Amino acid sequence: MKKIEIKISGKPVSAQAGETIIHALWAVGKGDLVKTGCAGGVCGACTVTIRYADGKTGGTELACMKPVEEGMAIFPCPVEPDKAVEPVLNPDALTLQSVFPTVNRCTKCGSCTTACPMSIPVMDSVLRMQQGSFDEVAEDFTTCIHCGLCRFVCEDKVKPHNMGLWIRRSLGKSHEVLAVSSEDSENIEKEWQHLMVEDKQERLQRAKDFRETGGVSA
Repeated sequence: MKKIEIKISGKPVSAQAGETIIHALWAVGKGDLVKTGCAGGVCGACTVTIRYADGKTGGTELACMKPVEEGMAIFPCPVEPDKAVEPVLNPDALTLQSVFPTVNRCTKCGSCTTACPMSIPVMDSVLRMQQGSFDEVAEDFTTCIHCGLCRFVCEDKVKPHNMGLWIRRSLGKSHEVLAVSSEDSENIEKEWQHLMVEDKQERLQRAKDFRETGGVSA
């Protein structure tokens, strides 16, 4: 593999082309320079800012997902942990404002939308939060991986992804849960036992049959 040089907080590090930033740091025993959590692009613990010596546009990235490049300068930017907020029944704009007063700080700069790796219209969704359009917000954040990049780049500390998750959980908590009858429960158990047969090939065939027929064959 081709060897290249990157810099982490101004310190030169030798890396292999194509590997991620965090793997490059682990390989040379410098993993403690960037915090890690899931190492799979979800938790946001390894958030870093990237700059390039040749003037190429940098930005905010996740070290566990971003491949190294020649001349890359990396600056760790850990985000302080934030306590989870309990979801509520039938949330509205006033409740959101009381739980997350930061919602009204948005200055519409668009940095959160630019930083989002999932192309979520974060800024627009924050405006929908202010209006109480929670069904639309829940749809916006369906693909959110909770990496925290939107929160990190927001100079006004709005915390969009925290609010998006709280709204989705609150709406889910508010939905009426239908009771399962004893007959339905028995059918579910029957289908489960049918699909979990030990033989791998038989299990695969039964799964295909179940998908086609929508139930357990007589």
